[in-house]
Amino acid sequence: MNWANPKILYALLLVPVVILFHILRKIRLRHIEKNLFNNTAKDIIKIKKIRDNTRFILFLIAFSLFVIAAGRPRWGEKPYVHKGKGIDIVIALDVSKSMYCEDVKPNRLEMAKLGVMMLLEGIGGNRVGLVAFAGDAYAMVPLTTDLSIFRLYLDMLQPQNFPVQGTNIGRALEVSSSLFDKNSKGAKVIVLFTDGEDLTGGVDAGLSDAVKKGIRIFTVGIGSNEGAPVPEIDEYGKIKGYKKDKKGKPIISKPNDMLLRSIALGGKGGYIRLRSLNLSPLISVLQRLKKGEFGGERYLDLAEKYQYFLLTGILFMLIGMIVRER
Repeated sequence: MNWANPKILYALLLVPVVILFHILRKIRLRHIEKNLFNNTAKDIIKIKKIRDNTRFILFLIAFSLFVIAAGRPRWGEKPYVHKGKGIDIVIALDVSKSMYCEDVKPNRLEMAKLGVMMLLEGIGGNRVGLVAFAGDAYAMVPLTTDLSIFRLYLDMLQPQNFPVQGTNIGRALEVSSSLFDKNSKGAKVIVLFTDGEDLTGGVDAGLSDAVKKGIRIFTVGIGSNEGAPVPEIDEYGKIKGYKKDKKGKPIISKPNDMLLRSIALGGKGGYIRLRSLNLSPLISVLQRLKKGEFGGERYLDLAEKYQYFLLTGILFMLIGMIVRER
């Protein structure tokens, strides 16, 4: 069993308090009756006690059932189909080793993840997909409105889980483009979160294919102008050193603004550098794009069962009103 509003159940703590108050009240009344009434009257009072206790128990049960109903108990599976209206967005996130650079805190990858979630929260109600890329690209989440699933996979992305390193943006665009529904009437958008460094594949083919499909491409640059050394990481994601050139000097990674601006221009989108998690300009643009209807996603949810407790509570209350005190 699951509760949609579990905090209301604290009201059930009043039940033992009310019972104690009722018992103390009865003890006090019994003391008064002994002093004031004769044996005949006491027989009548005994009948009244039975009615009074019965009425009290009925109302107490009704109150308890009403509290349980307000807690909205749920169990059993209830299938439903989600339908909505919005745009389709595929987030392509760079998970190459250079995203472990610490020129932004805590590092580029974690900053990018925070930026992704802020973006999605700012434009809620749309379908989103997730592609992770380094030297190759992988579709992690198809287009969905379920942000909990999206967030789960986003949190798991780490460079050590992707053996082919590099930054193959062209491949990322190809895989991202494949996730879109051809029949969708709303805007189609790819948002690249990357530093643009260590390019290992051509961009032109993927960019051209996306534009032909009517997909707009926005790029979000991660990192500072000064850059930072590229960490070497072990299988557990721990930094064990930094990459060095042939002369033994640390290799400094800097965001490739020129490349990211070029991709955004060719993709009829825009470029923004992620600073202080401020994505307001991008959010504003995406909110103005043409929305289309989508649906057909099937989900299983827990069925609401509060009505059974509510109806039973009403029944006990009505019976309690019939049992009148004399």
